[in-house]
Amino acid sequence: MRHKLKLLSLVVTSGFLLMISCQSVSDDNENRIRVSGEGKIRIMPDQVTLTINTAFTKPRMVDAVRETQNTVDSVIAILGKYGNKKEDIKTSSVSANKDYQFIGNTNKFVGYQAQQTIDFVLHDLSKFTELTGKLLETKISGIGSISFDHSKADSILREADLIAYDDALKSAQKLASRADVKIGKLLFLSNDGSGSNESTGYRTGMALETFNKAYGGEGFKIAPEVLEFKRTIYTEFEIK
Repeated sequence: MRHKLKLLSLVVTSGFLLMISCQSVSDDNENRIRVSGEGKIRIMPDQVTLTINTAFTKPRMVDAVRETQNTVDSVIAILGKYGNKKEDIKTSSVSANKDYQFIGNTNKFVGYQAQQTIDFVLHDLSKFTELTGKLLETKISGIGSISFDHSKADSILREADLIAYDDALKSAQKLASRADVKIGKLLFLSNDGSGSNESTGYRTGMALETFNKAYGGEGFKIAPEVLEFKRTIYTEFEIK
């Protein structure tokens, strides 16, 4: 079989970093160009997920469970006015354990603690301050996290895939033109497998502890950041 020196591959990212490697290959080994492209979509969030924590410590376990359940029931009644009970409200099961506190260099038993967590998705961000004000009137122990996201995240990521492919194709065409060759059929196509918006939602980093006290008053205000949905596409084209 005859061998000769041929261009083996062009490898490029959307930043146009080019690496060319040459080696002796057989005539029947096709030349290929490998190109990656990046697609980004920036959009404001349209929903927020709140993780609401409820926990009570009592001398008797039955009392801790009862107080926790009563508070959870009152929270769910409030949340039901701001969303769909079946789709937007998720509750964990009640967990109960002995509660110990470090007092005077000794870990002392202080009672039985029951706790339960509620995750709630609010689709109307204009109601955020009003909702948190209502929650502060209850005896929740705190709001563990606040995470902003978009309800059409899957569709946005698919659109980002298309943008990334167009970016890769344009890069391949420009490089092929500069190298005075033509690209042929698509041989390989894959995304990076990570559907990220700089990871699945913007978290505020805010955690609110209320210590089971019904404070009342106005809820808190927050301005969410722009979400960025990003995809990377990897392609490989035949070089004619």
